[in-house]
Amino acid sequence: MNVDREHDQRVESMQAAMAARSVMKGWAEGLELIELVRATHRAGWLEDLRGDTTAAELAAAHNTSAEQVSDVMAVLVPAGVVRSGERAASFRLSPDFDALVAGASGVEMTTVLGAVELARGQVAQAVKPMGRAPGIDGDQALVIARDWGVRPSPASRQVIGMLYDVVPEFKARLEGGGPLLDVGCGVGGAMLTALTLFGRLHAVGVEMVPEVAAECRRRAEAAGVADRVEIRATDARQLRDESTFSVSFWAQPFFSQDVRADTLAAIFRALRPDGLLLVQELFPPQTTQDEPTARARLDRLFFTQRHIPYGLSAEELAAEGSAAGFQDAQVADSPLGRLVLMRKPGC
Repeated sequence: MNVDREHDQRVESMQAAMAARSVMKGWAEGLELIELVRATHRAGWLEDLRGDTTAAELAAAHNTSAEQVSDVMAVLVPAGVVRSGERAASFRLSPDFDALVAGASGVEMTTVLGAVELARGQVAQAVKPMGRAPGIDGDQALVIARDWGVRPSPASRQVIGMLYDVVPEFKARLEGGGPLLDVGCGVGGAMLTALTLFGRLHAVGVEMVPEVAAECRRRAEAAGVADRVEIRATDARQLRDESTFSVSFWAQPFFSQDVRADTLAAIFRALRPDGLLLVQELFPPQTTQDEPTARARLDRLFFTQRHIPYGLSAEELAAEGSAAGFQDAQVADSPLGRLVLMRKPGC
């Protein structure tokens, strides 16, 4: 009897292990798809697929077989990367992936692939003791900044314009020339877009990572606004400006707990009396009824490992600003999430 029980237990154990293996292989499909997209992008296939292309045409252009191309298309079509073209037996990128490959707004395939690769490496740090994970170097910070930052374009101007529409007093000051202080400006997605929207606006962007600050300068030149913006590669806590700026934006989700109070104090000093500070609730907090998604849990691991508060609500951001001396907090809904507008007291 004991022999039969042990036999059953061994069989059950093997079946359980095989079930777990099946789950992990399911997870691996996503990684393999990413690598296939990366390979087709590097090989130039995706650029060719921006127009109708047959397997034979793609094979001839890249010195491979039509059968191999057809096998790759058989994977990319159900994944939503590629669809049937208008010509018989042809393929072309889906509209979403065509926009990503085109990259006109700064949301670019190379940038996304870099961010995915970085995230894969960073998630391994989640099991290390808090604070023991290695810091992000300049090149890695640049990958993250590029992933978050768009380029000035008709599309980004429309989106950023919609954001400022919900905070009309802030927008009016941008239209009047500012000046604007952007703290944690990254590669300047919002700041440079605002400069192209408002022809009288002048701005100072503060970015601690030299590699990211240099990229922001290059993008300012490309956008034709370099004469109206100064990019400072410095720690925001070291700002010595006093009563200089009419408005400020703080990219608060990327500032660790130990620097937030001093950063807000520096912004407070730099603003003129009656100056306005705008912050964004980037990761909306989960309600008690919500079950956090795997994506949300992974994001939380990434941020909390670096002592960065994750998922602060608009109300918590307003309270943080109040502790720094700001008043009259207003919460506004925007296409990019909830915004908090706060005011430095007047004289």
